[in-house]
Amino acid sequence: MIMDTSNLLTILGIAIALSAYLSAIRLMAIQKISDISKDDPKGSCKKWDIRKKLGLLTLADIPIVLSAFFLGLHLLWNDLRFNFLGYEIFSGDPYSWLLPVGLWLFLIAGTVMVLLHVFAWIITCSELLRGNKTVEKKVESEVTTVKKEQEKKPEASKLQIEVQESSGEVSES
Repeated sequence: MIMDTSNLLTILGIAIALSAYLSAIRLMAIQKISDISKDDPKGSCKKWDIRKKLGLLTLADIPIVLSAFFLGLHLLWNDLRFNFLGYEIFSGDPYSWLLPVGLWLFLIAGTVMVLLHVFAWIITCSELLRGNKTVEKKVESEVTTVKKEQEKKPEASKLQIEVQESSGEVSES
């Protein structure tokens, strides 16, 4: 049964782990925003794209954090002797609604995370399906850039070529 303490502790552990995972992603994205150069002409667009993704991440992060909080309170309610506090603040026993609220928030957060994963999979698959053209264009542009750079380099003039008589080697200076 889900109401067993061991099962609730498992759900609480999963909620805490998912919260830490989402927090790590958030910190990496914030670091990526700060790494974007101020001189980059597309910097503000890049930052806005990352911030939009952080906003989507928040849709999963808020309920998972609250779920862990409510499940933790439910599990520790009697041990922390919050009974007197519950009656004074909530004019009743909040213990009865902590578990359902915590579990519903866990379900909401899990659903949002699944939807975000499906959204990311769709984007990845669509990029893979049309990605070959994109990769070919990128490779072509890199090749033409390298060719242009090589064309810009002047060849060594005959005056710059020195013949080293002692070793018989030819070197360009």
